[in-house]
Amino acid sequence: MTPLVMLIDDDLVSQFDMRIKLQRHGQPSEILSYDCPIEALSWFEEWKLSNGGLRLPDILLLDWQMPKMDGFEFLEEAFERGIPLEEMDIYMASSYSNCLEKATEEIRSKVRRRFIKPLSRANVDIIFTNQALKEQV
Repeated sequence: MTPLVMLIDDDLVSQFDMRIKLQRHGQPSEILSYDCPIEALSWFEEWKLSNGGLRLPDILLLDWQMPKMDGFEFLEEAFERGIPLEEMDIYMASSYSNCLEKATEEIRSKVRRRFIKPLSRANVDIIFTNQALKEQV
């Protein structure tokens, strides 16, 4: 099945760059993009109301530092709202190497990996390899 990727990054240039790298990887995927984490949370609320009409993202790729709500605050809020984060492969993209230090252990444990921006081809390979391995199980 074609993976559904949700990309959340307030920087439209970074978001564009990540989208292009995901699309050029060779692995077909559908990509939902949000520049506001609050809008992405609204999408998850629509998902909950759809009773299976909308597909849960397979991959969540989000920026750490965003206005209004950072990546970890987004994950905490999603967790509190009952979004099944454990069903998604979650990756954090950041320009800072210490971004995981701020998160609680519970939220940090949900993040598969942190990548330094800009996303490299090797990072995209890791994302899609992990997804392929998950589908084989």
